Amino acid sequence: MPGMKRLHILLPGQPDAGPGLAGLLARGRPSSVSAPGITAAIAQLFDLDQAAIAPILLAAEGYEPGDSRWFRADPVHLLAGMHSLSLLDSHRFQLDAAESLALIAALNSHFAGELEFIAPRPTRWYAHFNQPMQVFVPPLDQVAGTMLDLRQITGPDATRLQGLTMEIQMRLHDQPVNDLREQRGELPINSVWFWGGGTYRQPRCAFDQVLTDDFTATALARAAAIPCRPLPDHFLTVEGHTLVVFDDSANPEKLDADWFQPILRSLKWRQMDEVILELAGPDGYQLRLDPWLAWQFWRRPKAGISG
Repeated sequence: MPGMKRLHILLPGQPDAGPGLAGLLARGRPSSVSAPGITAAIAQLFDLDQAAIAPILLAAEGYEPGDSRWFRADPVHLLAGMHSLSLLDSHRFQLDAAESLALIAALNSHFAGELEFIAPRPTRWYAHFNQPMQVFVPPLDQVAGTMLDLRQITGPDATRLQGLTMEIQMRLHDQPVNDLREQRGELPINSVWFWGGGTYRQPRCAFDQVLTDDFTATALARAAAIPCRPLPDHFLTVEGHTLVVFDDSANPEKLDADWFQPILRSLKWRQMDEVILELAGPDGYQLRLDPWLAWQFWRRPKAGISG
C-alpha cells in the first residue's frame, strides 16, 4: 500500500531473546512458515530458487558468470566422530589467501578439463563443470554443524556429484597446506560443499531499501537494483518498505537494546504501520505485528523462546 511504513526483519535460527525481541515474538501473529535457513529465506524474498544464487554471488565478486552454470563450492572441514562425519564451515576455522589459492591450484590441476574452481575470497569458492551438473544441494548454512549426509545431494546427477565430492576429499587429504595446518593445530580443509548451482537470473523484490552486512543479501539487492546499505549501529525510523537482514555474528544484548526495543517502541507509537519478523531455520516462521498488537503487553513469549 502506497505510503505505508513496513519493516521486514530476517533473523537466522532461533536467537536468544532479550526483552525487546521477546516482546515482538510474544505479540506477533503467525503468518507463514519460513525457509529452512537464512540463504534460502533471502532467496525467497528475492523471488529466486536456491539454484540461481551462485552466479549472482559470483557477479557480485566481480566475475562475469555468462550463461554458464556456476556453483558455490565452499571449503569445509569434515570432523570425524565415532560413527559419522560432522560438516564444519568457516565459522569454525580460518583460511588465508595463500592457503586458499594453493588448494584451488591443486584441485584445478587434478580436475583439468572436467571442473574449474575460482576463489575470489579465501572461504568463498565457486566451481564450473565442463559437463552440466544438474543437482539440488542445500546451502551450506543449512548443513553446517550437522552430520554429513551425501543423500542430501539429489537430482539427475546426484550420484556423479557424490562420487566427485569423495574424490575431492581424497585429493585434499594429501595437500601440504593441510599438513602444515594440522601441525599448527588448525583444522585441515578436507572437503568442498557444492550448492546454489544454476545460471544467472535477475532477482526481483518489492523492497524500497535493504539494510544488511550479509554478503548474499547485499549481492541480491544490488542485482535487483534496490538501494542497499550496511546495517546502522542502531534502529532508525524507516521509510517505505525496508528489509533488514541480520547474521549470527551480532551481540544479542546489543542487538536487543539498539534494535528490537526501539522497534517495539516505534511500532507502539505508530511510527510504523507493520513489522514482519521472520526467523529462518528448520522450524522457522514469520510473525506480523501492527501498532494495536504492539500494545498487548499481557502476551507472553511462546514456548522455547528465552526472554
